[in-house]
Amino acid sequence: MEVSNRTIMALLIATVVVSLGGTYISLSAVNNKLTSIGLVPITGFAVIPNATATVTVNTISSIKFSQASVAFSTGSVNTASGFNNCTLSTTSASNSGCTDFSEVSTPFTIENDGNTNLSVELRSNATATTFIGSGALFLWNVSVNESGSCVNASGTDRTAVQPNTSVGCGGTTNACGSIFESVSTSNKNICPSLLYNDASDSLNIDINISIPYDAPTGTKIAGIIVTGTAE
Repeated sequence: MEVSNRTIMALLIATVVVSLGGTYISLSAVNNKLTSIGLVPITGFAVIPNATATVTVNTISSIKFSQASVAFSTGSVNTASGFNNCTLSTTSASNSGCTDFSEVSTPFTIENDGNTNLSVELRSNATATTFIGSGALFLWNVSVNESGSCVNASGTDRTAVQPNTSVGCGGTTNACGSIFESVSTSNKNICPSLLYNDASDSLNIDINISIPYDAPTGTKIAGIIVTGTAE
């Protein structure tokens, strides 16, 4: 007997209906049994229909010296040429009145390597006298290593500022970045807010040392300590 397409469709629909009906009848029987023994019946719905992914990013306050050493090596005052002092500086890389000391053009560099802006303080563990001797000078100068790294403190207009290493500095004038002052053995705020963006997160600390001709001989070591506090 030839079966038309309409008849086939009717048979398929009937099959589906019978299959679904059979499934419903089976589920009903199972649910009745589950209910009779005190268990939760099968509903066909997920018990927990939604999933949630959760992640917490911690605040990390971290500051480091990416350039942590300035070494002028060994030398002396060039008294043979009439000098009474030898001046060593990382800004000009050209020593004055000295013999044999290395010329250093790389300053200390500090970097905010955390994920929050930091208020930065600086101090040394030695004065000029305890570092070199009587009549010596031990100066520092802080400047921006990457443009825009230092800005006003949180809650202000966040304008880029020059680091504060001299009285009257810490503003927008570029002259602040070229002024040396005596190092401080107590914490001094040199940047209200050092950013953590990798492209703008670092400062340079240049030093200038003047050694008198009668300074005690021997190896001289001084430390520079930086502290970063989250805003």
